[in-house]
Amino acid sequence: MTQNYLLILLLTTTVAAPARGQLVDGHEVDPIDSRLAARWESHGLQPAARCTDGQFLRRLSLDLLGRIPTEPELEAFLQLPDRSAAIERMLGSQEFDEFWALNWTTQLYGYAENSADSEMLQHWLVEQITAQRGYDETVRRLITANGESAFDGAVNFLLRYPDEPVVKVSRAFLGVRLDCARCHDHPFDRWTKDDFTRMNRFFAGLERRDVAAGNARLVDVVRELPPDERPRFLTGAQPRTTQWRSEFALFLTSSRPFARNFANRLWYHMLGRGIVHPVDDVSRENRPAVPELLEWLADESQRSRFDVRHMLRLIANSTAYQLDSRSQRGDEERLRLFAVRTLKPMTPEQLYTSTCVALGKPVNPDERFQFVRAFLADALDGDFGSTWEYRETVQGLMSRLVETQIPPTRDFDALFRRILSRAPSGPERAALASRPAREVGFVLLNCSEFAFNH
Repeated sequence: MTQNYLLILLLTTTVAAPARGQLVDGHEVDPIDSRLAARWESHGLQPAARCTDGQFLRRLSLDLLGRIPTEPELEAFLQLPDRSAAIERMLGSQEFDEFWALNWTTQLYGYAENSADSEMLQHWLVEQITAQRGYDETVRRLITANGESAFDGAVNFLLRYPDEPVVKVSRAFLGVRLDCARCHDHPFDRWTKDDFTRMNRFFAGLERRDVAAGNARLVDVVRELPPDERPRFLTGAQPRTTQWRSEFALFLTSSRPFARNFANRLWYHMLGRGIVHPVDDVSRENRPAVPELLEWLADESQRSRFDVRHMLRLIANSTAYQLDSRSQRGDEERLRLFAVRTLKPMTPEQLYTSTCVALGKPVNPDERFQFVRAFLADALDGDFGSTWEYRETVQGLMSRLVETQIPPTRDFDALFRRILSRAPSGPERAALASRPAREVGFVLLNCSEFAFNH
């Protein structure tokens, strides 16, 4: 039965990065698909059907560019539905660099505090992604950065967390909630209060010095501590020099948990659910759903030197990414094992930008910022390391965006394609025939089908 699964996958999937694949009847099988197919068979699960071409382009565009496809992009793709070519085109675009920098800024910095500092960090991340630096190198630079916040974007990450920065660092880069051991030993894992204290001590030499209004300098001051109080990484490694942050960055990015976390977070972004889920709660009690897949992805992350595009290409070409999202009650096991696509609510940035695409209006960064703030309201100061958390949309916000923007057209097919990336069904077309275009457009922009990435 496994062989049949694999042969089906060969016929329905464009295989990327064939190296390291398995052979079935002389054919090479995608290493992601082969591991999932074996897991589905062992659990007696039938995977969902492949998603349509229109669904795929919309899904991919949201995940790689942060917006729905334009109507011309959709029409061109449907005429020549080469999925691998679409993946390459998006990964090679400046729009990809900018969206992923925004995505990482949200995960690392959030929305609170000084927006100018956030913007500087985002500009710096665009440079790293455009230069195709490995994720491990980017993280090392974030951990070791020195300089002024107004000029050196990377320093704004640690400046954002002046108290106990190891809490954010361990969550973001290891997937470990070390803060649970801040006051007492972790109740569900092996981490102790001493582990937390010794890890946080890597940042004991950090000092913030205000230079001018809106500008602060991050510097290191050498601290002398007795041997039994010196910093200690979770693996037990201790620094041999006084350059504690530099050694910490090396310990961090060389560790196996870092590779697993990197792979798991990319999978989470693309699939809407982590192999370890939640992604920032790796513990003895929270095991990976498909351990062999996570280990292979971690291996591939290290082998590729943490090449973000390479890993996203592998995931986007996989069968799991391209499955249909229609599920039913009782499908929890298929969702957990990625045999059916998980629904993801759009982030506020995706919702705003996609609405602009649907309405044919340019993106206004200031308007987007105000939309995000109003959308999140009192949740602005939260941790957004886990992006796909469902939040109710705010219809009043959409009303202001939509007002007077929908053209007075009777071409409902075009309206559906612009907003939902598909044509209306026969019953939908009949039900809407007598409705004004503005009313139809408003309903479509406020429906769940538009607000979710499926």
